[in-house]
Amino acid sequence: MTKKKMIATVLLFLCFAGVVNASSIHGEFNGDPIVNVLFGGKELHVEDVPATLRDGRTLVPLYLLKQTGASVTWDSEKYNVDLTFPNPTKDYANSIQSFNTKAKEHSAKNVQLIYNEHGPYMKIDLELSNDSNKNNDNIIFLSRFVANSPADMLIVSTIHNNRVMSFIAINRTDAEEFLKNKTPEFDYIKKWRFQQINDTTDMSTPNKLPVVPTPTPTSTLPVSGPICREIMTNYAKQMQDAAESYNGNGSSDSKGFEQYINKFKESMNAALKSNHCP
Repeated sequence: MTKKKMIATVLLFLCFAGVVNASSIHGEFNGDPIVNVLFGGKELHVEDVPATLRDGRTLVPLYLLKQTGASVTWDSEKYNVDLTFPNPTKDYANSIQSFNTKAKEHSAKNVQLIYNEHGPYMKIDLELSNDSNKNNDNIIFLSRFVANSPADMLIVSTIHNNRVMSFIAINRTDAEEFLKNKTPEFDYIKKWRFQQINDTTDMSTPNKLPVVPTPTPTSTLPVSGPICREIMTNYAKQMQDAAESYNGNGSSDSKGFEQYINKFKESMNAALKSNHCP
């Protein structure tokens, strides 16, 4: 940065300097006490001119703000600085197209960033397979999209034979903790919230906490036959796969596994009830 640029970029943040002996903490620059600038608790890297205290004010070079994602443009003829801060939601929305391409590799489609009265949330449609482990692996991959995003949560609509079977709600913070290896996979999956629905339900689910709302069925006529058998067969297969995976991994957490299986049973009973199966 030239001398002119340096002079033109120093005054951004104004605050009273209440530390008289600050120079003894971080040293001095041209006779002024140096001030460390942090962003989200992380100290910004000083390339040449640091932030300093002068005449009771804190002077911060704008080049430091580039490390926060800000765009800084210097007009040497007009002595103007054009400062633009990023819009996380807008920038993230520009990535949706590439997300849809990646989603297809994991049996998913229709990646959307949606706004409602509760804030932004992501929504993805997932075609279920007969392998529950594969389904979980696909959902785990898709949850990467919502981590570190402006969305509050991810809503996965599970689809089987062109029917919406359920919603799975995943909090962004839970996805972030898992991807940082702070949460084991088994515990991460247990944090997902499952909501069974019928095929007449609108797939656009509000991200209202603490649960995804259950729409009122449009018909009270009893339903039986193939769809009920399909639900039972699907869940029986998933529970069988889960048991085989548990035995194969040699896990000793029998209590946790029992709770995991019980959730499958609860989801199956809810699905049967919502479809008025006997």
